This record gives sequence, structure tokens and C-alpha cells, in this order.
Amino acid sequence: MIHSATIILAILALGFLIFIHELGHFFAAKRCGIRVEKFSIGFGPRLIGFQRGETEYCLSALPFGGFVKMSGENPEEQKGEEGEFASAPVGHRIFVAIAGPAMNFLLGIILFAFVYLVGLDHGTMWLIEMLIGRSDRMAQIGLVADDSPAKRGGIEPGDTIVSINDRKIKNWQDFNTTILTHPDEELKIIVSREGQPKTLYVTPKSLDRREIGQIQVSARQEVMVEGITEGSAAAKVGIQARDLIESINGRKIYHIPEFGSVIWEPSYLFGSAHRRFYKEINVSQNDEISLGIRRGSESLTVSLPINWIVNAVVVEGSEAEKVGIQSGDEIVSINGESVKNFELYPKLYELTATNPGQPIEIGLLRNGEQLNATLTPDLGGDENQLNLQGLHWKLSLDGLTLAVPSVPIPRYNVITAVGEGFQTNWLILEMVVKVLKRLVTREVKTKHLTGPIGIVDATRRVVEFGLRSLLFFVGFISVNLGIVNLLPIPIADGGQILFFSLEKLRGRPLSIRKQVIIQQVSIVLLAGLFLYITFYDLLRVFFV
Repeated sequence: MIHSATIILAILALGFLIFIHELGHFFAAKRCGIRVEKFSIGFGPRLIGFQRGETEYCLSALPFGGFVKMSGENPEEQKGEEGEFASAPVGHRIFVAIAGPAMNFLLGIILFAFVYLVGLDHGTMWLIEMLIGRSDRMAQIGLVADDSPAKRGGIEPGDTIVSINDRKIKNWQDFNTTILTHPDEELKIIVSREGQPKTLYVTPKSLDRREIGQIQVSARQEVMVEGITEGSAAAKVGIQARDLIESINGRKIYHIPEFGSVIWEPSYLFGSAHRRFYKEINVSQNDEISLGIRRGSESLTVSLPINWIVNAVVVEGSEAEKVGIQSGDEIVSINGESVKNFELYPKLYELTATNPGQPIEIGLLRNGEQLNATLTPDLGGDENQLNLQGLHWKLSLDGLTLAVPSVPIPRYNVITAVGEGFQTNWLILEMVVKVLKRLVTREVKTKHLTGPIGIVDATRRVVEFGLRSLLFFVGFISVNLGIVNLLPIPIADGGQILFFSLEKLRGRPLSIRKQVIIQQVSIVLLAGLFLYITFYDLLRVFFV
């Protein structure tokens, strides 16, 4: 139900942008004395409406956008009468054509400014970085998947991407976009490793029918101590909340160490890398772990005993919850036998594989009380994956909880929020111009573009982030819509502006016959492009 509701909301959001665009044309036409025969909210059969002056205002059956019908707008309808669109002075026609995109730009500024003024949240900040790369975060590698294109090409955790094919990489979004748009092409990548440049050659792999390149790396993360349990081993050795962990056992780390059940799942890209790191810690000498810590300007090293705590994480409404397991319960035994944390998943897998359908007794510790719960896992899927009926777990060193430091959220007043709105519009314009250049040079292929279906799907996903993220994304699409409509495509506003400008220079318009031919050819070409983009949209949305 929520899924359907988000789809409808996404379609309405896209329709609203089309309505705003047409509203610009409507106001401009009225201002210039051009007859507007019909202004419709939505498309299809008329539901309700009224006539005022020469204009019919109506609500149509499909309320996803709208349209403006001006007198003499189509070449076949032109009679040369006063009040027709074609009879208006060239300057007026250019004004009407440009008013639609201008409304999209204006809406973008208003929505961006509103979001900045109300206040960003972490979800919206992440969205801004993904959409327009508005971040100072360097493209530094956090983790490299085993048997990946990056691994084979020699990329290592901690490498900072300097350039790809001699083009400078500004941030992670720039790096990610370049990789995505170059599947199965060898790329010359220059990285900075411990302050020294190194040239590598990596071929992104197209992992599915979307033909989107991936090299299977993650971005660098700072590792912060989120909390310390009072009286724990971590507290006794002097570790403090908000300390930054820079190394483990002398090895620099560039990502949050993951030791939970997820690292055993076949579908988890970095599972084997995390398991290997986990095993290295477990075979440490003297059963101690050494942590390199940065606290402000101070650097120190502390050691603490390796004492793993295994806490259950239970999916709400799952079978694991129904049998009495609660998130936070400490898992201490399997079928009455104590199991080392590193052997927990393999032991459960072995029991399930050798005794299918047999229940397994999970020993738990909750607030000092010993409890037992019986669960019946099974194996399924293409990779014979272990299904623990909603039971997962996370591991932590005794008293030590790690997290990524939160990014400070900037605050804006009315003036700075409006300024940021204009600045965001400009950044989007720069980004679209770069994409268009790469389309011309074939660095970006047409199949990588997104059409209405892809936009609706992306909007649906953003809806789940919250209202601020949705408003920002709608503004982003609005500005893109405005830019695309200004391109010199014959049936787009930009094409109309081009023809009107040529008419001004020539002193006469193109013949109606030529206008009709150009319009018909443009419609056929754009329809083909639309179907092509929609095909790949469908692959991305439904067949991934």
C-alpha cells in the first residue's frame, strides 16, 4: 500500500512540474495578448471546467501535468488572424517560449531556498551530494571487494582518486559517475597513495543488463567511538566517546569494521574482505587488540582484551521475534554448546544443511538471565543462503561501539537560503552542461539518461527519505526540465526560440510546409529517443 502511494505521489510530483511549466506559457501568452483557447490541469477527457473570455479552464481525467492551447500555435491551424500565436511579434513569441523554462528555474530556486531555510537533515545532505556533488569529500577509497575490477587493477583502501583518463576528479560523486558511465572500458586512473602518485588501469565491469559500470569499492569513512559502556574493558584503558580510531593492530583502516551476520551473506559485496579482517584480529597475539586513536591533536595507542559480545538483531514480525528472541539479547550458545563468535554462522549453516527441518536451540542472555529459544532455519535461493527467520546479530568489542561521525548540518537565514537556492540552480546547470558535452563526445551514452519512468521511480525512492528530500528532488527535476526545454530541439521551447531568432534575422518566418515537416520529423526522432530511454528505464526499474 505504501509502495503504491509513493508511486502515485511521485507521478503527481512530476505532473506538477509540467503544470508549472505550462503555467509560465499561459501567463506570458495572456500578457502578450495571445488568445489562449484552453488551459487544462491534466490530460485526457474533460471532467469539469468553465469558460471565461476566450479561454476554457478545465480539469481533465489524468491530473498528471497540464497543457496550454494557444490559437494558431500549430502550423496547420494558422490563419494569420490577430491574437494568434504565429501573428504575434517575434519578441512576444520568444517571451512566451522562454516563460515555461523560466517558471521551472523559479520553482527550483523557491524549493531549494525553502529546504535550506527550514533546515537540512542528514538524508537531504546525502541526496544533495549524490545529485550535484556539492561536497568537499575527496574520492578516497574505504574498502575494496575481493575479486573485483578494482582489486585486479591494484586499487587499495586509502587510495585517493586524482584523475581518470587525465580528467581531474573533484569528489566522490564525480568519481562514481565516471565509473558508472564507462562499463567494460579500460580506464587510466591516477591515485595518490601515501602522498605518492601511482598510475593504475582498471576496467569497470557491467554487472547486469543496465550496462552500468562498477569496480566494487566503497567510500572512505572515519571511524568514531560512539559510546563506551561504564566499567567495561574499553573504559578501563581510557578510550573515550568521540575518539577517532585510525588503526587496528598497526593497520590503517578507512572504513567501519563490520563483524555482524551480514559479512557471511553471499550477496554482501564486501563480506570476504570483512571476514578476513575479522580473522586477523582474532589471531592477534596475547588475545589483545591494539587501537591507534586520534583525540583532537593528540595521537595515542591503547590495547584491550579481545572479548566479543554477540547481540541479536531481530526483524520485526519475523519468526525469530515470535519465538521470543529480542534485539539486544546476547547469543551465548547453540544447542547447549558455547560457540565462538567466528564459528557462529558456519555452525548454524552446518546444522541446517545436515539436519534440514530440525529446530535449533539458541541460548540467550538477557539482563543477566539465561534464556533459550528454538528456531528452525532453512536454506534457499540460488546460492543456498542460510535463512535464519529474521535473526541477525552484531558483534562489538567489550564496551566499545563504533560509528561514522555525523556531519555538521549548516543553518541558513532567509538571505543565505535564497542565495543557496540560486547557487544550487547554477551547479545543476553546470552539471547538465557537462553531461551534454560527454554525450556529444560519446563519453556518456544515451542509455545512461533517465526518462519519465526512471524519474518517477527515483522520486518514489526519495519520498521515503522525507518531505525535505522530496522537495529538494522535485526542485532538482524542475531545473533539469527547464534546461532540457531550452535545448535547440525543434519542438522544444529552445528550438522555437531558435526559429524565432532566425525569423528575426531573416525578416520572414519559415514556410508553413517547412515548419510542418520539421515538426513531424522531430516528433518521430524524439519518439524514438523516448522509447529507447524508456527501454533502459524499464531494465533499471523492473529487471535488476
